[in-house]
Amino acid sequence: MAAGNKHSLLVVGSIAFDSIETPNGSVADALGGSATYFSYAASFFLPPRLVAPVGEDFPDEHRQLLIGRGVDASGLVTLPGQTFRWKGRYHHDMNTRDTLEVHLNVLGSFKPDLPERFRDSTHVFLA
Repeated sequence: MAAGNKHSLLVVGSIAFDSIETPNGSVADALGGSATYFSYAASFFLPPRLVAPVGEDFPDEHRQLLIGRGVDASGLVTLPGQTFRWKGRYHHDMNTRDTLEVHLNVLGSFKPDLPERFRDSTHVFLA
């Protein structure tokens, strides 16, 4: 268990750039991915420890956004290539969607290497 912390949370998963179309508008290359959203939400309760791959195209401002929320992003690994990308279209009910494109990029060959100090995490979320 982490020293001085009753609970610790390890998050391993995807960080992405999402391009989304809705009946009301669209956005391209927005920060997305399960690990991103889960870490951000969990940071309201404890500081998550994040392990995920990003490409050379991942801007430092996104990394700083997570760090600013208390996410330990020292397990965020920058690999040669591009960050995972997803493109989808939401229908009028906003509950159903179609995936239009998936580009795994650096996520496709990622093999997580947990930092030694993350290995005592009491909880793990695979995103």
